[in-house]
Amino acid sequence: MRGRGEGFPAELPEPRTAGEVAALALALEREAERRYLAFADRARGVASPEVISLLGRIAGEHGERAGRLGAGGAAAVRIPEAFWPQLFAEEETDLCDRPNLTPYKVLAFAVVQAQRGFMLYSYLAAAAQDPAARGSAEERAAEALLRAADLRKERRRAYRAERRSPAAEAYPPPALVESLADLIAAALVVEEALAERLARALPADPVLSFSLEATRRQVEELRRARGAAGQPGGALAETLGRLAQDGQTRGPEAKDRAELRRHLLAACEGAFTFYDAVHSAAADESVLLKAQELCEVALQRVKRLAAV
Repeated sequence: MRGRGEGFPAELPEPRTAGEVAALALALEREAERRYLAFADRARGVASPEVISLLGRIAGEHGERAGRLGAGGAAAVRIPEAFWPQLFAEEETDLCDRPNLTPYKVLAFAVVQAQRGFMLYSYLAAAAQDPAARGSAEERAAEALLRAADLRKERRRAYRAERRSPAAEAYPPPALVESLADLIAAALVVEEALAERLARALPADPVLSFSLEATRRQVEELRRARGAAGQPGGALAETLGRLAQDGQTRGPEAKDRAELRRHLLAACEGAFTFYDAVHSAAADESVLLKAQELCEVALQRVKRLAAV
């Protein structure tokens, strides 16, 4: 469509006035409120009260913004269903909707959603012909960017709290990952441990073979990359050696197949959490890009394991 910025979602109606931007924003806020409430409903009785409260709070914040827009005279436009996966990606929704959902995972999802909101309003501002519409879109983009920054701070606090839990001890502190060599070395320890756990579980659960083979391929790729990347820093190398020696990544024994699956899923989600934390804190571009790649691999593994 004429005037649209590069990458503008084709499924959305093109707002031409400030009022139409507000109407689009109202529809987005209402849908976000509905989805977070749905997350809370699915998690109720399974997740912790802290997680339920957090999901309800985020839903309420979206609802408050929708209420302000409605009070200002906005009337929500209809948005085609094909658009919603662009704002609420299937992978992140699947990850959020897990029995061992934690505050960190909820906030990680919320950060991504706020970032996509910023990108969307930036596209609207680039496409707008009317100065008032452009100003309205720019204002909402700035609000989304500020919201993402606030959520990142909260996510970091949640991650530090989770790092104090016994389950987090299977992974090195993300703060020790400062270079590409550090990340490859850490990822190799994480992936080798997951491959070992999947191999031990395979006799009791043969359908895990595909996940095991995919993880073994990832291990081989990391081993090849390690030669070119060099050695990790001393503090990280010491931590990785301790993890490999004391076997913390082996995990508890399972009583039955269902419990085995839960343990494996928690371990795979822990790998994603680790890579995501490294990605969020990365100052080096090569670390950021590799951590993003590892996040995608970890998400696909979680999806495969959750589906079997």
